[in-house]
Amino acid sequence: MVAMRFDAWMTLKGETNAGFGRRAGWSGENVRRYRSGERQPDSVAMAKIFELTDGDVTPNDWVGVGPRSEPTATEQAGT
Repeated sequence: MVAMRFDAWMTLKGETNAGFGRRAGWSGENVRRYRSGERQPDSVAMAKIFELTDGDVTPNDWVGVGPRSEPTATEQAGT
């Protein structure tokens, strides 16, 4: 298992918002909002993302608990 951010996982896998949304039971727009950080998934959605990414994307990426695999732009800027 390699932990990574949701957007990075989607890009790596060549997954579309609409395609992931269909598998999760969500709209593609909802997935886009999760990817961009406009919306934080609730605990049920976090669990679904964890399941559908085979554990590569963990709830830690949204709640800030435990290790993260790559820093956010804000973290990189030091703010």
